[in-house]
Amino acid sequence: MESTAAQQTGVQAEITGSSWKRWDPHIHAPGTLLNNQFKRDWDLYLNKLESVSPTIQALGITDYFSIESYRRVLAWKKEGRLANVSLIFPNVEMRLDIKTEKAKGINLHLLFSPDDPEHEEHIDRLLSKLTFEFRDRKYACNPTELAQLGRAVHGVQIDGDAARSVGANAFKTSFNEVKQLLKDGWAQQNCLVAVSGSSGDGTAGLQGDSSYAATRQEIERFAHIIFSANPSTRKFWLGQGAMDRRTIEKTYRFLKPCLHGCDAHDEGKVGQPTGDRFCWIKGDLTFDTLRQTLIEPEERVWIGSECPSVGLASYSIREMSTTGTEWLKNESVRFNPGLVTVIGARGSGKTALVELLAAGTHSVGEQVSESSFLARASKPKNYLKDASIEVLWRDDTTTHADFKSSVDWDVSNPAIPVVRYLSQQFVDKLCSASGLATELRREVERVVFEAIDPVDRLEADTFSELADKVLQPIRSRQQSLRQRIERLSEQIASEDISHRNLKDLKQKQTAGMLQLEKLKKEAEALIPKGGETRAKELAETEAVYRAMQQRVERLNLQQQRVSDLSQTILDLMEYDEPGRWHEMQSGFASAGLSEEEWSAFKLVFAGDVHSILAKKMKAIRESIKTLKEGHGIACDHSNDGLNQLPLNELEKKLEVIRKEVGIDTLQQKKYDELQAKVRGEEVALKRLAVQIETSEGADVRKKQLIATRREMYLEVFQSFIDEEAQLQKLYAPLAAELQDATGALAKLKVVVKRRVSLDAWAITGEKFIDLRVAEKLRGKGTLRREAEQYLLEAWSKGLPKNVAEAMEAFRETFVQDLTNSISKSLTMEDRSRRLQEIAAWLYDTSHIYVEYGIAFDGVEIEKLSPGTRGIVLLLLYLAIDKRDRRPLIVDQPEENLDPQSVYDELVPHFREARKRRQVILVTHNANLVVNTDADQVIVASSQRGSGEGLPTISYKAGALENCQIRQAVCNLLEGGDRAFLERERRYRFRWDDILVEGDSA
Repeated sequence: MESTAAQQTGVQAEITGSSWKRWDPHIHAPGTLLNNQFKRDWDLYLNKLESVSPTIQALGITDYFSIESYRRVLAWKKEGRLANVSLIFPNVEMRLDIKTEKAKGINLHLLFSPDDPEHEEHIDRLLSKLTFEFRDRKYACNPTELAQLGRAVHGVQIDGDAARSVGANAFKTSFNEVKQLLKDGWAQQNCLVAVSGSSGDGTAGLQGDSSYAATRQEIERFAHIIFSANPSTRKFWLGQGAMDRRTIEKTYRFLKPCLHGCDAHDEGKVGQPTGDRFCWIKGDLTFDTLRQTLIEPEERVWIGSECPSVGLASYSIREMSTTGTEWLKNESVRFNPGLVTVIGARGSGKTALVELLAAGTHSVGEQVSESSFLARASKPKNYLKDASIEVLWRDDTTTHADFKSSVDWDVSNPAIPVVRYLSQQFVDKLCSASGLATELRREVERVVFEAIDPVDRLEADTFSELADKVLQPIRSRQQSLRQRIERLSEQIASEDISHRNLKDLKQKQTAGMLQLEKLKKEAEALIPKGGETRAKELAETEAVYRAMQQRVERLNLQQQRVSDLSQTILDLMEYDEPGRWHEMQSGFASAGLSEEEWSAFKLVFAGDVHSILAKKMKAIRESIKTLKEGHGIACDHSNDGLNQLPLNELEKKLEVIRKEVGIDTLQQKKYDELQAKVRGEEVALKRLAVQIETSEGADVRKKQLIATRREMYLEVFQSFIDEEAQLQKLYAPLAAELQDATGALAKLKVVVKRRVSLDAWAITGEKFIDLRVAEKLRGKGTLRREAEQYLLEAWSKGLPKNVAEAMEAFRETFVQDLTNSISKSLTMEDRSRRLQEIAAWLYDTSHIYVEYGIAFDGVEIEKLSPGTRGIVLLLLYLAIDKRDRRPLIVDQPEENLDPQSVYDELVPHFREARKRRQVILVTHNANLVVNTDADQVIVASSQRGSGEGLPTISYKAGALENCQIRQAVCNLLEGGDRAFLERERRYRFRWDDILVEGDSA
């Protein structure tokens, strides 16, 4: 991957802030004092450095106990060589008088800042303080005395370079002497210490000798930087290996960056470390960037063949340019692909910049209020005139917007937004106390929906639509169960009434039988004396005749019911079933069934019902005709028994017998009336017999229905559990994301639970209770309190068996209060119905439903304070919405947050978010600039002219390691200087503390 700055000039690189650049902090040059395998061909050496790929932009020119190589490279730089190299600093390598297992001295490196114009003199002064004793003489560490030491060691006269080489090879210094040296005030401000981590000439070479364990620890504690490209070594020093961060900080004071250079001693290795383990550092090309690696050892340093990715080019804004904006001094503003912070005084143009950027990326939407820059600049007088914006992306595509006088910035722009823009008004609205927590919830659902694999979305466009599709079968089942419970309650009431009516029915039966006997006796009394035999025959014939009439009556009723059934079946097959089938076909169109396959879903009767009913109707009609007329064949019935005679023959026989009995006309009329009453009473007694038989089984059926109702009631709660499981499945991507989260993100939890409207249930129940005289439920509100104690836990969290146990305990405890509240003035039927109304209320579940959503620190988002809602909103976009790679622009999100919340809850997530998407943040909070280690800081300023119109706005930009930018942060942001100090304190980097502790140790 190309380095971000490789295609830019040094000025542009500074403007765009911190970007990944290749450094080589450890490279020797021709004439290096030890192991010099160069051919003294400076042109070859410089050509190699200038042509190496990836381009090296910062060099740590290394020599032993000397900066002579550094001076020579600087001289070449002044002559125009190394044009791509913007930073060259001296790396003084020295060997301690401690040997590794391979009999090599431990290599220590002093990296000096070149910022001080007199830095070379200071370095010479410091090195001269180091001495080495040989044959009772102390030699200082400077070129002259190194040469003298070399000649003394060699024993014969040799030239200067050779003598200095021998002297440097012999010169050793102690660790304590180096620590003492670096107590120098200038050194504390301008020197960083690196130590090799290798086993050859580094501290790892001491690990085999336990007597050196403390020495090794002291050297590593003292060092700022570890020279190593070993991945496991890097993980260790970042607190990700055998020791965690806390242990590293306790033992070694702070985490340490691992840097790596080619350590070239010949032309072949120049700029070519083994395995292409190039050193990448994020920041400006200044020595202060090296200091920043001590504070951000993981985020600022990378060892590898390519620099870390800074997001997709097609989702990263490179530059915004404008025309027709005379009030804007910058013709263009360039943006870092990572975290960009925009700061400035009130009215300086911070919001103007991001609103222009949002307009140029079609992302203004409906977020612009009357107080926004765009609205104020365009209405009532349009100061934007015919201004236009062009946004250049890193894949070299562009988007643009024109400001026309007809544009109404309060109307949503129809173009597709290509950035996620959170205006200050939008954030305030979602966080407001009055507010639109439901909109925040919808945003959460949108993120959750986008995290669901598209193949699992069931062609839904939103989370709620998907939830409806998934939950529809369960909710339909719930509705069906509730309706069945209602019907069961009605059936129980009917069976209870039927059972309670049994005594009355039997009494009516007894009275009816007595009445029947009385009517028969009255009829017999009308028959003249002396015709007892014929009277008896008349009575028998009358009885058979009445029975025959009842049979015909039953057949007529049966005929009517068969006719009704035929019509019902006709309506069902011609209207109801086709409608049901078409509705099913439409509702499940996405099932992908063919017409032929759908035809199998038509409901058909198991047999030929039309034929069955036609045959039945024919048989009934024939039976009626036979009962009335006989078999239709003329024959002599004189010898037939009464039961064999058809109805018409019985009527004739009755007429004959009545005449023979000799009842006169008046008596005959009364006799006929009595016979009609007898027939009616017999019909009533048969009906009573059926009712009694039904009532005698009512109590058993009622108990069965009650048991079924309880089962249905528990099935409703099982459906709640099923619904909860489906919702948990829908939220699974988010739950998985939050499972191992830490910090503020760990406070976000998926909430799927049953919501119980206890008040509504209790209010309904109190209507059935006489609150004045009830023993245990007396007084308003008592029912709710008792329900909360007995039922709420089971209703909201329990399994069906828990609900059953809780309801049984509630019923047993309060059954007397419930039943005694039924007015005794009601009829038996009304009392029974009221009792079942109470039971229906007890087993009602309409006040319970499954709710889903997000909670923060145990509180549902709808109930959060405005400030906490702001945290959730930002966590949503920073840490959860990982599939949205578009740039995120946020305007002053901290308005509703206290500074500590910003630091604790949001800073870590801004740091992580920039790794996958570009973040542009307008802020006046120093923590969001300094402790996020912002990649670029844009400083806005404005100047109001004497006349009307827009103020003149300008922007300057750079990285945090830029001293001018740091000063602007301190000047403009409250607590800016404190934020820098806290940042250093947090990483425990204080030179003087280290030196003092080293002495005491």
